Amino acid sequence: YDKELHLEKLRLSELKEAREKGIEQGIEKGIEKGIEQGIEKGIEKGIEQEKIEIVKNMLKDEVDISVISKYTGLSKEEIERLKNM
Repeated sequence: YDKELHLEKLRLSELKEAREKGIEQGIEKGIEKGIEQGIEKGIEKGIEQEKIEIVKNMLKDEVDISVISKYTGLSKEEIERLKNM
């Protein structure tokens, strides 16, 4: 009986360790994924800011709004909003 109890305790201990390791690995993967997503969003935001600066410079140079729209992919309404800022 003592041997069975010892084996059961050992098995439970191993299960607990495996569970904790699995949780730890899950947390690590979650953190990695969060960092990746943060970097992607930062890059996207930077690209968007650069596009806004280009539009503002084109507007200063009096480039036609339809031309700006064609090359930036922004709608004429979006460009008008930037023009009025």
